[in-house]
Amino acid sequence: MNIAAEKAEVIKGFEKVNDLPLVRAVKNLLDFAQTNQQKIDQALENSIDQGLKESLNSELEPHDVVMKGFRDQYKL
Repeated sequence: MNIAAEKAEVIKGFEKVNDLPLVRAVKNLLDFAQTNQQKIDQALENSIDQGLKESLNSELEPHDVVMKGFRDQYKL
């Protein structure tokens, strides 16, 4: 089942619920998930911005140097 179908099924079932504490619990869970996603999105954006800044300032290591370090660390 894809995510759209899963969401539709949850919404359909949730519309039948008449339990206020359960509704509040689900709302709190959704609020938490959205806040958490916003933090993840911001962290990703900050990471991308930092990488672009380092690239523009020529602060990057060449690929062969990175790969040598990787191979040395993991004994490949």
